[in-house]
Amino acid sequence: IEPAGTSLVWTAAPFRVKTGANPRAFDQMEEIRMGSYVVFKDQSNCSGVVFEFQDDGNVAGLMHLSNGLIKLGCGEQTHEAVDNLMPKHQFAIGDIVYLTSDGSEFSGQIFEFQDDGQVAGLNTLSDKLKNLGCGEQTHEPVENLALLSPKG
Repeated sequence: IEPAGTSLVWTAAPFRVKTGANPRAFDQMEEIRMGSYVVFKDQSNCSGVVFEFQDDGNVAGLMHLSNGLIKLGCGEQTHEAVDNLMPKHQFAIGDIVYLTSDGSEFSGQIFEFQDDGQVAGLNTLSDKLKNLGCGEQTHEPVENLALLSPKG
């Protein structure tokens, strides 16, 4: 997930943000990691993928921006205070996940998010997943994914 002229370094520790009341099933203290798909707390139509942290982790650099951010005049990237961000789900680009409908032998690595973070692009597919006719890549709704191994 490298925009032109930049390079991601996947060594930054995740930052935990308190999200308050949360109808989603995962932890009230949620991690924002490099590669997380995040949504602005104050403008739910604004979202993107974290590619860096600045200012001691208080500011996140975002790319693959939503139409909401593009309409506000953002270019290909923008930065936002981490306190105003919440992860859309527990997954991040680089995570190895499996299809819950098929089992842990049907796995791949997340390389992108589409449809406002609701669909994950998978590559580095397991043989079982390739044998379903997926080829080298496939896309899957995040609600059918479970974490096999976080990116390291």
